[in-house]
Amino acid sequence: MPSLFLSLKRPRWQPLLLAGICCLAIVLARPSQIAAQRAVTVNGVDHRVYRTSREITLDGRFTEADWAQADSITDFRQRDPVEGAPSTERTVVRLLATPVGLAIGWWCYDSDAANILRTQVRRDAELRSDDYVSMGIDGLHDKRSAFYFRTNSNGAMWDGEHVDAETGNESWDGVWDVRTSITGEGYFIEMLIPWATLRYAEGDSVMGMNFRRFMPRKNEETLWRAWRRTEGFRFLEQEGLIGNLDGLPRRPRVEARPYISGESRLTERRYFAVSGDSVLAPSASDGNIGLDLKVPITNTITADLTFNPDFAQAEVDRQIVNLTRFPLFFPEQRPFFTEGSAIFDFGRPREAQMFYSRRIGLGASGTPVTIPVGVRMQGRAGSRQVGFLAARTSGDEKSSNAVLRVKQDILGRGYVGAMGTFAGETGRPGSAAGGVDFVLPYIVQGGQNLILLGNAAFSRDSAGGETGAHYRFMVDYPNDNADIVVRFDHIDAAYDPALGFVQQRGINRIAGNTQFTPRPKKRSRYIRRYEFNVASYDLVWGVNGGLDNASFSVKPFGLQFQNGDRLETTVRRRFDAPDQTFSLFTNANVAPGQYWWTRGELQYNGAEARPVKVTLNVSAGDFYNGQSRDVSSSVRLRRAPHMLLTLEAQISDVTLPVARFTAKTVRVRGDYAFNPRLNATLFAQWENQSQRASTNARVRWTVKPGSDLYVVWNSAWPTGLERAIPWARPARGGLVAKYVYFFRA
Repeated sequence: MPSLFLSLKRPRWQPLLLAGICCLAIVLARPSQIAAQRAVTVNGVDHRVYRTSREITLDGRFTEADWAQADSITDFRQRDPVEGAPSTERTVVRLLATPVGLAIGWWCYDSDAANILRTQVRRDAELRSDDYVSMGIDGLHDKRSAFYFRTNSNGAMWDGEHVDAETGNESWDGVWDVRTSITGEGYFIEMLIPWATLRYAEGDSVMGMNFRRFMPRKNEETLWRAWRRTEGFRFLEQEGLIGNLDGLPRRPRVEARPYISGESRLTERRYFAVSGDSVLAPSASDGNIGLDLKVPITNTITADLTFNPDFAQAEVDRQIVNLTRFPLFFPEQRPFFTEGSAIFDFGRPREAQMFYSRRIGLGASGTPVTIPVGVRMQGRAGSRQVGFLAARTSGDEKSSNAVLRVKQDILGRGYVGAMGTFAGETGRPGSAAGGVDFVLPYIVQGGQNLILLGNAAFSRDSAGGETGAHYRFMVDYPNDNADIVVRFDHIDAAYDPALGFVQQRGINRIAGNTQFTPRPKKRSRYIRRYEFNVASYDLVWGVNGGLDNASFSVKPFGLQFQNGDRLETTVRRRFDAPDQTFSLFTNANVAPGQYWWTRGELQYNGAEARPVKVTLNVSAGDFYNGQSRDVSSSVRLRRAPHMLLTLEAQISDVTLPVARFTAKTVRVRGDYAFNPRLNATLFAQWENQSQRASTNARVRWTVKPGSDLYVVWNSAWPTGLERAIPWARPARGGLVAKYVYFFRA
């Protein structure tokens, strides 16, 4: 097999193959927009909003007479467990267009209301363990963009923005509000989403919407539209069209979020293993002010400006023991960079991204670098989606950074796009990268999804360095009974976008997955569907020849139960050929060579509805030229309606000819919510590779929608000392208080 891959170094047949696949797909498939037209009813809309000149009082009780005047949406159908069957519990949705925003009323009747699950209250909790409802609003009704809003019977708030039919950007935080009530008949919800939070074309009268309800006791998902298993809540082609929305107000001239913060830092210390310590930095206190502005360029394009941004409220990175020779990828957590980040996706996530926003404002060790000013612009101009981001950093690492992105709509959900990045430090030549990409989603005969995507990208530093390229092509068949993916990547050794993340250079990669998930022919009381992964593979070889690393896996057996439990077994075969010695752990190195090893794995994932949810992954077998036994587990305890406690642990017991070690990681997270607008989180973690324990404690109080007070405590201690851990004097620590005030003008 390796000799076959070596012969594919620069395949001249690749363009012909790509053209042939595209032509075949166009012949066999129809653009996905055609299927969407089937949901349109008489007069071009599925439902009309009731207009009112009065504002409503959010209390979850529907005391206003306008609610009784509004038409009802009641046709909810199951996506699971019985596709297309009516919902087992009655759900009613009504819509009011008020002067200040869109009001949504939910009547969620429940024949067993005493057992409604409602454990989470924290803002942005996923709510998957609770009874919850979601709505999507495609203000431009272009079937490509939408905002999502989710809540449970506690009134907890979650929101996000649309990326594609399978994923979303959950870091987006909109300004909206919700109140709920619970009775013996079920739970009832009033949402209010201000018009200024949405995006819609001036003079338009229609929006795309969809509504979903999830009942974890039955593991039942019901939707108004897109209830087929090949579709789902994010499948905007089948969204319903909501009319009578003409004459909506223009967007505000500006949205402002000024902030003020104060920080007190403890003395930063370095501890010696046996005794004593040294001071790296004295204790200090300081204050800060800054401003975020959101200015509408048009009703559909927004410019965001940030001056002296502060990210004290952002979650900390998870500590991870890296038992590979490849760099770790840490997700972005800072709000300025996470909002609208999907527009800047280009390349293979976590492997070869042209833009990785953590390259801006964070040093190599993750230490923050001051950003005096940043600008972001994004939105839609007709059939074109545009995005621009620029930021200037100061201090020891002064730099100017910019990203420009354009996507042109084609064929329903598809697009062809281009992106360019630039990064330059003071006194040094800059570095530029650019490329083009495409995504072509189709619905083939039988309502099945077929997606073709790819990109060609290039990077070069302006000092005259060698130009590097990245080519990628993928065919994806993501459907209910089968999920088949095949992809090819070529990455030159010189491909190094300064604002990107590239895990490995100078390689070719062929990877894919073939998984079948049939359901029992007759509905089973216990089993929802089976899982068989026939082949999952990832083969990487150097552009100059020689297999570099590879992974093969087969899942001979997997089950999804009706209650949400999952059980699966996997056999993995791996290969790695490091060309130089690298460190796995303290005093444990792997020498250059070629290593094959095989492992077995058993995984159990408990249902979200359980009061105590347990996940367990156990694997054992060879590891390089030795052996290892790995166990990872998490236990989540929830207590209605205010507390959530999670314990995670990973242990790898590794035996090599030259060393033996046990890598350990422990994380504890506790969430306690006094109400949906006041909650506290404590996150503590420890791992024995860096011998460091740390805590992050946060309190968030939403004074009013958009205005928040944060109090954050961070601290860290060394744990590998030949003496007791100095709990009273952490190696570093600090307390931050930050208040953000929101207003529109």
